[in-house]
Parts: sequence; C-alpha cells; structure tokens
Amino acid sequence: MRFDASFEPRPATLDLWFIDLAIEASDDEWGLLAADERERAERLIIPSKRRQSVRARAALRRVLAGYVGEREAATLRFGYGDQGKPRLEHPDTPTFNLSHSHEIGLLGVVLGELELGIDVEHARPGRAFSSIAEHFFTLDEAAWLASLGPHDCARGFYRMWTHKEAYLKALGTGLSFSSRGFSLAVDDEPASLRSTSYPGDRAERWRFARLACPPGYAAAACWAGGPLELRCFVAPGSGPECGLEREPDSLLADRP
Repeated sequence: MRFDASFEPRPATLDLWFIDLAIEASDDEWGLLAADERERAERLIIPSKRRQSVRARAALRRVLAGYVGEREAATLRFGYGDQGKPRLEHPDTPTFNLSHSHEIGLLGVVLGELELGIDVEHARPGRAFSSIAEHFFTLDEAAWLASLGPHDCARGFYRMWTHKEAYLKALGTGLSFSSRGFSLAVDDEPASLRSTSYPGDRAERWRFARLACPPGYAAAACWAGGPLELRCFVAPGSGPECGLEREPDSLLADRP
C-alpha cells in the first residue's frame, strides 16, 4: 500500500504512526512478512499476541516503504543489533522504533540516523504502583511517585514508566541495563534525564516528549540530538478510531 500523494517526509521531524491492533490480521498482511517474521508470529500461542505481531510488522513495512520509495513493502529487509533492535537495510534509511501494547501500536520514524526510543503502554489503574516502583524505579523516582498521592499515582506511574522504557529502547540495550541505572525527572514538561550510569553516556544529550495517544494509553519518546517537530498519523490499514482524542495523561487525570 502506497502513501497518499500528499504525504511528504520532512527533516528534523518525528512522525508518529498509530496502528490499530484490535483488527484481525488479513491474508495480505501475513503475505507482507518475511519468513522469520512469520515464524515468530506462528510461535505465539495466544491469538491476540499473534494478531498484534502480524499487524504491527505489516504496518511497519507499509509505513517504511513510503519513506524509502519502495514499491513493495514485502521486499524490505531488516537487520538486527546485538540486543535484537531492528534496522532497515536500505540506502538513506530512516531511523524508526516500534512499540505496542494491548490494542495499540506506535511507530516513530525520523529521517536520518539517530538514537530513538518509543514506548506505549495500556494504562491499568488500580495496580500496586508503589510496589512496582520499588523494584524498577530509583529511590528518587519512587519518592516522587509516592509524593503524588492516590489520586495522581496511576498518571505519574505511567508517565515515568513510558519515559524510562523509551530511554532504554533508544539505547538499544534490552534488559542488559537496569531500569534503576538511571534517574529521570518527569514532573516538568519535557522530562529530563537527571543521571545515568550507562558507560560513556551523558544525560544532557537526551530529549524526551510525552505523547498524546488514544484513551486508555500513555506514551513517550526519547532521542539523542536536537529538537524535533512531532506529527501524528494513522498507519495504513488502521481506522480513524485509532487516532488522537485526548491530551497526554488525560485518561488518568480525569479519573476520581
């Protein structure tokens, strides 16, 4: 599937593509996948996980084909880093990062090479947020969450969690670098990296953005480098109900 003729990639811009993962994967979408992608999907026992995998990878191929001018999305070839982070094997390749949770996928694409991480999470109020924070947040981060009180705890948790995941995905370390090895400040907008123990890294080189997303979700982006304009789109094969309806965090802020 080709993009509408009006779409034009722009430099210094982070394009965010929302993917509806509630729709059943079609035969055409299965047909877009490479053999290794199909094998990974077929190994998923839970039908919803299999659907998410196929829909997300098919949308990734369709979107990236529009950026590189490839006529057939199925012909795109991917390589993988040491921790499994994918990259597109194509001249003048854009940078991209894909995240999905429950029924929403979120793909970030930037022209050129830079470190980029995207995270989207299905927000589930009522979880043991303080207990989770004790295991995955630094002492400063956990103390900040505790200071919010019960009314804002869920909103604060997902804001912190998505920003931390976005940074880890931008680094491309997988689980080899602890989520307690760095500390974020997310009470101001935009968030900032207070400190990091990742070898050779510098906190000041990172930028963050809290992203608007469909109701029931929270999302964040992290990248190294200068400021980027943000644009939002709905991926090919997804309906308009996958678009943006509220400001970031509103799904949690307006709960009693």
